[in-house]
Parts: sequence; C-alpha cells; structure tokens
Amino acid sequence: MAVLPPDPIFCFKGDMGHIHSLCFPKNNQNETTKLLAATEEGFVYFWNLETNRLHYKQKMGHSIQSIHSINNNVIIQEKSGLIQMFSVEEAAYTAQKSYQCEGGFCKSILLNDSCLIVPQEKSTVDVVDLSTMEKLYRLCLGEDVKVGALMCLETYKKEGTDYLLGGYETGDVILWDLSTTKKISQVKLKDHITSLTFDAQNSRGICGNASNILEIFNIDRDFKMAPKCEVTLTNDGCNVVRLRPDKKVFVVAGWDGKIRVNSWKTMRALVVLNEHKGGVTDVQFSPDIVNYWHNNIFAASGSDGRISLWNLYN
Repeated sequence: MAVLPPDPIFCFKGDMGHIHSLCFPKNNQNETTKLLAATEEGFVYFWNLETNRLHYKQKMGHSIQSIHSINNNVIIQEKSGLIQMFSVEEAAYTAQKSYQCEGGFCKSILLNDSCLIVPQEKSTVDVVDLSTMEKLYRLCLGEDVKVGALMCLETYKKEGTDYLLGGYETGDVILWDLSTTKKISQVKLKDHITSLTFDAQNSRGICGNASNILEIFNIDRDFKMAPKCEVTLTNDGCNVVRLRPDKKVFVVAGWDGKIRVNSWKTMRALVVLNEHKGGVTDVQFSPDIVNYWHNNIFAASGSDGRISLWNLYN
C-alpha cells in the first residue's frame, strides 16, 4: 500500500491574504521562537511559535515582497522598491531608515547580517550597509550586456570569500566575487528564472523557472559554470527552490500549490506535500530548534493566506 504524505504539524490562518515572504528571526538562545510573515496588503504578522498564536501585527508598507529581521529590527522591501528598517519604539515598530532599489519581484537577501543585497536599475545590484542604510558599492555588467530584469539572488562563502549569484530574466546566471566586486563567470540556462539555491560544499546549484524543468549547474575550481542535469516536474512554475541547511534534501515550491521534496544527492522525488490551495510563495527553514515541536521545522507560505509548518527531519 502506498505511503501517504505527512500532514503539516500546524497551520496559521486568519486574515493574512496573499503572503509574499517569511522570516525566522534569530536570537542568542539557540532556539527559534517567532515567525514573521509579510503580505500583499502591507501587513507584517508576528507569529509566536511557543504558543502557535498571533502575537502582533502591524501595517508596515504596501505589497511587501521580502522581510528580514536583525537584532530585533525588521527590514521590509516593497514591490515599489522602497526598503525600510523598523525599530521598536513604545510598543510599536517605527520606520527609522530607508533605501530605494529597483521595483519588482526580486527579493533582497542578507549578507553576513550586516549588509542587504538588492536589485537595482539596468540589471545592476546594490550592496547596502544596514547600519547606515547607504550603498557600499554597485555590481555592474556593462552597457552591452542584455540579460533583462534581475529575478533572484543567492550568496555563498568559499574559503573565506563571499560570492553572489544572480538569476536573470533571460535565463543567465551571473557570478560575482564580492571581495573585488567583479563578475567572474556566467552561464545561460532556461528563460524566466524565478529562484536559485547553491551548495558551496559541492559547488552545485539548482534553478527554478516558469517551466516544469529544474536545472542543476556546477561551478568548477576555475569558476567556470556549466549545466549539469535537469529534473522534470509534473506542472509548470516554480516560485522557490530551497536547500535544507544539512544539504540532504531540497524543497520546490510550485505555482500549483504543491511542495515537492527531493533528495539532493540523487535528485529523486521523496514526497509531495499538498496543503495549499494556491501557489506556494516562500519556504524558510528555522535556524534553530522550535521547542514546541522539539525539532527544527520549515514554514511555507501561500497565496491562499495560509502558513504551513512541517517537520521532515525524522
């Protein structure tokens, strides 16, 4: 008899509407206690993972595409390109600093918890100092390079050096050395890349796109990038592809509302999770154990206004 896929350990519902981004704030207690959710309506929801109840919500912007939390500060990125940092003042969050990046759907990412990497005009990328919310430097491609809009970003560290991967509308994936701010490699994959993730230990990455094909690529010791293989999905459209921190599995969040879990070693499909009624918009793994569940978990958000929590570590 076929083994049925597991159920989520919990679901957050309520009045959230379309959710774009999730964030597990880090703390110094080696446990994960909160989950933040940013929505199309511009609200940020603070979910308490010790009680599985809503702790607080606040209007922080409009169509928030990405959310981060550093030292109790909240950083949001709107679809318009406005980035704001909020700090707690008198029991509410107040905007303190802002920065303007290119509007759209490319989500900003953190670099070493001290910088924010954001999409900018003409296919460029800005690296922003979070302490001042000012640009440190800009990564440029040259006037003759036509790769379309920046769609997704991913950083990794190798032998003490930080590198940045950018996935573009044309299907190009570009690699920068952040210590020199120079582009060092490029590979052409399928058009309309939507998400990418990279395993620095094995020098192997994976890209999702608008089709039903996931593309795996390698980066060799000379930083030459090349396609390696493909994984075929049942339906078109991948919003997010994310490697679990232990690098044993990767998760694919689909336009069809399914969460697919595959082996990173063999690429074999392990399980398909069916909880969401609309596209799955984000997947995040908890940095530490959630005491209520006695384990690390991952959270998935959807256009259906739900957040599902999963424990696939056993």
